[in-house]
Amino acid sequence: MEKKAFDIKKHDFKEWKSIFNNPQPITIKSFITGYVILNKRGALNPDHPKASIIKDELLEVPVLAHWIHHEKLGDYLIDTGLDSSYHDDPHGNMKGLFAKLFIKANLFVDEYKQAENQNIGHHIEKNKIKLKGVFFTHLHSDHIAGTRELPKNITYTASKDEKYHDYKPLFYGDYLKGVKTLYEINFKDAADMPILGKSIDIFGDGSLWAISTPGHTKGHTSFLINTLNGPVLLAGDVCYIKLSLKNGIAPSSYTEDIKVNQETFNRIIKFKRAYPQIEVFCGHELS
Repeated sequence: MEKKAFDIKKHDFKEWKSIFNNPQPITIKSFITGYVILNKRGALNPDHPKASIIKDELLEVPVLAHWIHHEKLGDYLIDTGLDSSYHDDPHGNMKGLFAKLFIKANLFVDEYKQAENQNIGHHIEKNKIKLKGVFFTHLHSDHIAGTRELPKNITYTASKDEKYHDYKPLFYGDYLKGVKTLYEINFKDAADMPILGKSIDIFGDGSLWAISTPGHTKGHTSFLINTLNGPVLLAGDVCYIKLSLKNGIAPSSYTEDIKVNQETFNRIIKFKRAYPQIEVFCGHELS
């Protein structure tokens, strides 16, 4: 898979108030593509000072993909969720020499649930979406597996710091098979915006912003959609569930750098307090 630099458009915005005062003809609709089981102790960091509230409890949470429709520029997805392989196989057709062994031992492999017609391909067809591109928050399997049933003649974009690890011959999913080019956002070239830091004006009109939010993974990216009905911040896996927002506790499970992720989460909480009109979506729970 070839890597190419994403074309970063320059902008004159210095603060968020003027952006939010100039909403754009862009909409967001979220799709549930299946469910995954998380433990609440992990979905919220049990070592956080407020962790006494956390009980050891399994949660069934949705695996999401988000349809972004721009009136002038067309249809895009933020993350692709799950493809239909998860309907018949709770591990999504995992392959590799040791895949069965890992699954049996419950090593590195999550178990998913998917009803009929929950897969991203069905949502695309049902809504007659003419997809032009995909932006990834990060490259964990539950955010990219749906790519397997999407067209490959569209653009796919992630942070330059995001790494797509291939564990062949141990286990793999071929989630990005057929994607010839992955466009990479270099946040080092991005402008610093108040509170959130490095931010990219994706379309150059203030409608869609990519924001560097490291911690869960080094290249994790959140997205802000400046809709006519108010701004929406897709935090991605900076936080999994709304209880994180309520208590200010970021996740620990599946997170590369827990300390950095909490610092990133603190900025999002501060941003929400500064702009209470913002609706924040966590990575695995709808608002």
